[in-house]
Amino acid sequence: MLTRRQRALPMHPLAQQLRHQLDPLLAKTHPPRLCLALSGGLDSRVLLALLLEAYPASESRPQLRALHIHHGLSPHADQWADFCVDLCRQAGLPCAVVKVDPATEDGASLEARARTARYRVFTAQLQQDEYLLQAHHRQDQAETLLLRLLRGAGTQGLRAIPQQRPLGAGQLLRPLLHSPRSQLEDYAHQAGLDWVEDESNQQDHFDRNFIRLHVLPLLNQRFAHAEANLALSAQLAAHSHSLQDDLAALDLAQTCPAPHQPAQGRFSLSTLMQLRPIRRINLLRYWLNQQGYPHPSHHQWAQLDQLLHARQDAQPLVSWGQIQARRFGDQLFIQPAAHFAPLPADWQLQWQNGTPLVTPCGTWTLTLTPLQGEAPTYFTLRARQGGESLRLAQRGRRDLKRLLQESGLPPWQRQQLPLIWHQDELIAVGDLLVAEGWEKR
Repeated sequence: MLTRRQRALPMHPLAQQLRHQLDPLLAKTHPPRLCLALSGGLDSRVLLALLLEAYPASESRPQLRALHIHHGLSPHADQWADFCVDLCRQAGLPCAVVKVDPATEDGASLEARARTARYRVFTAQLQQDEYLLQAHHRQDQAETLLLRLLRGAGTQGLRAIPQQRPLGAGQLLRPLLHSPRSQLEDYAHQAGLDWVEDESNQQDHFDRNFIRLHVLPLLNQRFAHAEANLALSAQLAAHSHSLQDDLAALDLAQTCPAPHQPAQGRFSLSTLMQLRPIRRINLLRYWLNQQGYPHPSHHQWAQLDQLLHARQDAQPLVSWGQIQARRFGDQLFIQPAAHFAPLPADWQLQWQNGTPLVTPCGTWTLTLTPLQGEAPTYFTLRARQGGESLRLAQRGRRDLKRLLQESGLPPWQRQQLPLIWHQDELIAVGDLLVAEGWEKR
């Protein structure tokens, strides 16, 4: 596979542009690694040729490999995989073929399930600091923006396709995102490249194909710069969303009691309520993105706003997917549902004194010692059943329910504390309360 340089031709502007993008990034990684998502279609075929032109074998080339995802959705899928392997063999590059089954993935459509399957492989395959290169171009960007607009997306969705983002242990990079597809087609014809054609691209029952085949050509016919302007709008939405993130980060520092530990999901309700509603949503969306949690639906955002305005003594709950939002006192808590789960009612454990106390709801480190006599080797641990009492120094026997209410712990945390028993006597409640005649270390 001869490069333009080997044919004594100047480097193509697309190859120059590619190298201009990649060189600064690769200079920061050791060793520099590139992984090409190679479908065999025109776009990724061109990107492969551009990489070989930008980094001829005679020069110091980054570690380059290809990855082909075999979806098994077409009767020609095996041929496409063989085509990619042959291409890379001719270029002296390794090419891995990974088969996936979109039917096993979650998603509302076949397109969504196939995409989920692809990115699951990409995430697992990427090595540390490796760049995964995808051949998305300006037309893809315009199509994606139209799809997002039709689905009622906000600025986060209207960013459409990001040019670069973290992925697994590496980075996802789309170096051709601002290039029109016509430029890629011209390059392919001039270089005499061959590629595969996915017959599903002509099936307009897929939403993206409908936009590609019918909507975007009509817009381009009516508006001379439709595709370029749509792509520009996506870029401007990305700028706007970046500013929203900057504002949310400032608000988070004021609202979260432990801003250096944002994963705790605990927010000051009084500080949060000082923000305008749209700014509160911006902050919470930003935090959910940081944690990789799904967003509430439009209806659930309204429920969440009602939760924020609930009475001080109320214990409201809003759920979406596996995420829950609760409030207690002046605190808003957002975490996966498992975070709020109580100890199972029938849970019981023989605990060796002094070893880490591991329960389904957390781990404690403590040692219990009697003020008189030798410390027992084992204690019995149980979940709360109700009606328990604890004898405290200078206070006498007190109802455990009342003691936990006085502690100020949220109700769900009270149900997660293990009760520590010795000879049928309650002597401690987690590391929170210790009975008369005992001390904790």
